[in-house]
Amino acid sequence: MQDSFLIVDWVISISLLSLAAVSLLKQGYKSPLNRIFASFSFLIAIFIISSDISNDVHLSTQISVYANYVAFSSAVAVAITLMQFVAKLANIQRINLMIKRFLFPLWTICLISATPMVVANVMIQDHIYAVEYGPFIWLFVIGILWAFSLLTYAMIQGLKHSRGIKKRQLATTGIGFLITLPLVMLFSLVIPLSTGIFAYNIFATAPIAVLVVSLYYGVVRYHLFDIRMAAVRTLAYILSLSVLIVLYYALAAVISSLFLTNNFAISQSPLSISVALVMLFVFQPIKKFFDRLTNRIFYRDYYDTDEFFSRLYRLLTSTGDLRSLLGRTAEEVAVTLKSEQAFFFINTRDGHYVMAGTNHHKQLSKDEIILIQEKYGNSDEVVVGSMLGDDDPIFQIMDKHKIELILPLVQNKLIGYLFLGEHRTSQYTARDIKVLSTVSDGLVIAIQNTLSIQEIQDINEANLQQHISDATKELRTSNEMLRQIDEEKDEFISIASHELRTPMTVVRGYINMLENEQPGHINSKQKEILEKVNENTKTLITLVNDMLDLSKLESGKLEMMLSDNPVVDLVNQSLDKMRLLFVNKGIELEYTGDNAIVRTDPDKFERVMLNLLSNAYKFTASGGKVTVTTSVDESGRIVTVGVADTGIGIPEKSLKNLFKKFSQIENYLQRQSGGTGLGLAICKQLIEKLGGKIWVESQVGVGSKFYFTVPLTESKK
Repeated sequence: MQDSFLIVDWVISISLLSLAAVSLLKQGYKSPLNRIFASFSFLIAIFIISSDISNDVHLSTQISVYANYVAFSSAVAVAITLMQFVAKLANIQRINLMIKRFLFPLWTICLISATPMVVANVMIQDHIYAVEYGPFIWLFVIGILWAFSLLTYAMIQGLKHSRGIKKRQLATTGIGFLITLPLVMLFSLVIPLSTGIFAYNIFATAPIAVLVVSLYYGVVRYHLFDIRMAAVRTLAYILSLSVLIVLYYALAAVISSLFLTNNFAISQSPLSISVALVMLFVFQPIKKFFDRLTNRIFYRDYYDTDEFFSRLYRLLTSTGDLRSLLGRTAEEVAVTLKSEQAFFFINTRDGHYVMAGTNHHKQLSKDEIILIQEKYGNSDEVVVGSMLGDDDPIFQIMDKHKIELILPLVQNKLIGYLFLGEHRTSQYTARDIKVLSTVSDGLVIAIQNTLSIQEIQDINEANLQQHISDATKELRTSNEMLRQIDEEKDEFISIASHELRTPMTVVRGYINMLENEQPGHINSKQKEILEKVNENTKTLITLVNDMLDLSKLESGKLEMMLSDNPVVDLVNQSLDKMRLLFVNKGIELEYTGDNAIVRTDPDKFERVMLNLLSNAYKFTASGGKVTVTTSVDESGRIVTVGVADTGIGIPEKSLKNLFKKFSQIENYLQRQSGGTGLGLAICKQLIEKLGGKIWVESQVGVGSKFYFTVPLTESKK
């Protein structure tokens, strides 16, 4: 029987030490909780081994005495580190401070326990060594009870103040402690002290197996130490080795009883070697069996990322209604990631917001969203609630609404957030967070496109209603014009919905997957293809923005912020943004002309300038020259701005359609450069809204000169 308990003790020690080693891998040693657990595991292994040695009557009494010194002192050390482990896991500041105050006296008791003051001597009693206690055995008992009392208090307070995954981790480990510690103390301390009988000491370490099981369960089920995969594999190995040990002893017993006179005396015999070889051959099948078993138990919630991406991107291109898109997307994310709830908060372009998600999701106030945005700005990092301190105001918001993850949706600027509730079964993993970061770009594009389409629909509907009203007042003489406007509206929305939104969402989403090497490593040729796809996607995004701006201009909804500005400053600001491009291409960029105070919108002026400068840059070869001029006319009422290049020029037949909207086929600049064909149309609309006009002079092979006028301020008239 004693041999059987020795096997159990060795399995327990190996299991704990393996779990401790795994918890320190991959920078796990940086975590105080992991370091404390590793110390606890090492000390309990020492306690088990020294206890076994101290009970072995085949060894001398002196060795038993020294082994008892180690066993008694390590028992106190185990109690101390276990107390620290539970306090750190509970993560309550006042509990940690209280325990720190008691560490010095407890470690002092630990040192005293390794002296004759606690273990005076040993003597043989019924095939086991009995301990003759020293005068300070009462101090050892007080130290053990003291540490376990603090441990119990920390456990109760932790369960009382924690929630979600943290509470499950504490409960799982607490059950292991609640079963293990009383049994260990009963067999190793209570019975020997009260009766003087030490025969039950051999049972003292076996109950620690319950603690090992609870710790492994906490790791693989509730992500204690965040080493789930390694722990599952370690458990499979330990189970495999345990089965091999049992089989080895069973075969050894059978063979020795059949062929040898001395049972189990085959350690050096050929039969022993044969048994070991048989065990070696059956190891792999046994290991594979336990691999499959542990996977089936602990990875039931595993999901395929490729299938998830495919479902999500199909969903993102299936509807043009924002609220429906957000609700269905939130449901898909919640089901896949096992979230209690999932919902979006999206800022719309008119200053309002939309909140939608799974059924019965929480509702955040605008003030709470503002507080989150003030804390994190435009950062695209995922916010994890369990990583925040209890006094953090963002944690308090997340705790109030039972939110665990916040995914910012950012592309140049923040458009909103995706909130995920607590995990239904355990907690979110690093893999889950990486998956969310991967799909964030696709979510942003789909949401922005839906917002753009809805805004375009609203603008066109408003335009249509206005035109209908005017036509009614004119006795319906403009019926044909209304029909054309209606057709243009339908065509416009169709282009935005089918030709732009779908490819942008899918392509950018998969580009992000490939760039993150989610499906696997990519080579240089594949990177070149990705760059081309990415460039075309950017063109589509620019087209959507240009169409939206053009719709706003035509409907009069694009606000003009007029102010007085020196025209030289406005021109130089635009030149500064483009100058590096011209230098790198080897194009001379020159500016001369008059200064004057103009009445204009600086942002709209800059957009026109950048568009004209970009065209000049595209169509002027290296070694060419681009000249910008400003001149005040004789009346003193307007300033004419010119952008002249020595580029390829524009054919005369293309000049008449150059500033027209939706003239991509005839638009010479668009065909040559691959642009959207709307840039110059937008420039024309902007200049006319600012009270000026725009025109072009060009000759093929010589170059082009674009001019536009801006009014001076009233004081200069």
